Amino acid sequence: MTELSGTGAPRSSPAQTYYAEDHCALNWRFVAAGLCGPVVAAVAFVAAVALHSGVSWALLAVMVLALLPWFPFGQVLPYAWPVSMRLDSNGLRIGGVRWADRHPGRRRKATVPHQYGQVFACGWDGVQRLGVTRDRKAIKVMIRHAAHGRRRTPLGNLAVPFMRAALVIVVDEDHCAVPSITPARGPLSVNWSSPGFHQPVWVVPTRHPGELEAALATMPLPPGTVGDPYPGLEGGPSITDWLAS
Repeated sequence: MTELSGTGAPRSSPAQTYYAEDHCALNWRFVAAGLCGPVVAAVAFVAAVALHSGVSWALLAVMVLALLPWFPFGQVLPYAWPVSMRLDSNGLRIGGVRWADRHPGRRRKATVPHQYGQVFACGWDGVQRLGVTRDRKAIKVMIRHAAHGRRRTPLGNLAVPFMRAALVIVVDEDHCAVPSITPARGPLSVNWSSPGFHQPVWVVPTRHPGELEAALATMPLPPGTVGDPYPGLEGGPSITDWLAS
């Protein structure tokens, strides 16, 4: 296997790239929930202060309604913003790959809510199976259990709200470079203080499932490696079993 650095970047010479995707978590619904709500709420608040009381109450109601989707979804947006993926001849990397490539030798904050900005890397000899899934049941399970530190969180599950497709990877943990991630602590981290745990199923959203599937079909991987891993692998872990643990 190609030796990996502590940040997950290969130490070897430049590799052949099969597929690369930056900001792959930023589907438009997720971005809208994270950005439009606060903008609408701010405009409504300013207008409510400036106008007469009869109209201001209606505008304040608009402000509250605009913020409702932000609380469960929008707070996650800053954490998920850097998610990228790289599949090349050395192996695969998911998470904060783009940032790590641009800032060699530097590390981002490594706490459970910030796992999206860390790099999870595995050489191909450690990848047991991978594939793109659009299965709605599987995707709902992934999103529901991506706890972002609010409770015990599976590390490597980079699912985000409203995603429609994801690359699912089953890895041999002994052949991977995984980041050291700690619980968030501090006065603003009350709801983000649960630990994370490493496990063998990684999930990364994709905005271009067709292109990713086409790339996987051309990669020189052993027969049976590529395929939709949901609802489970014969003799191996299933997404439902992993996330229910």
